[in-house]
Amino acid sequence: MSLSSDPLWKEMYFLADYIYSLLDEMADNFPDEKWNTVSKLRSSANDGMFYVAQAIGSSTSDTAEFEWNGARKNLFALRSMYVFAGKQKFLSLEPGIVVRFDKLIVEVEVKIVHAKDEARKRVATDLEPWLEKYRLWQKINK
Repeated sequence: MSLSSDPLWKEMYFLADYIYSLLDEMADNFPDEKWNTVSKLRSSANDGMFYVAQAIGSSTSDTAEFEWNGARKNLFALRSMYVFAGKQKFLSLEPGIVVRFDKLIVEVEVKIVHAKDEARKRVATDLEPWLEKYRLWQKINK
């Protein structure tokens, strides 16, 4: 599967692109917010895309939990700043976009749980030979 065909990536890309479509007008209408709200929205959109792409593109599960947590953290930040900007009347808040953020966050949380389960399984598999040696050592030393 390619990155551009991944449903999580498509949704993250859509949301980041949507946020970006609002930023120029917001910066023009509220110049004092250019370095505050606008830059935070831009950074969170960029970082969300980065971590989602990194997690999807990773060929190893060793860092998946960290990558998906990074995506989750930035999605929460992006959603929060979007809602805040809407409440402050810096932009027109679309409830459907908030719902899409919430759904994507839930999907990322499922990935986090899966990554944790995979990490536990990997650790158990990696430790089994050492535990067998330890049990044998215990038997010998009784």
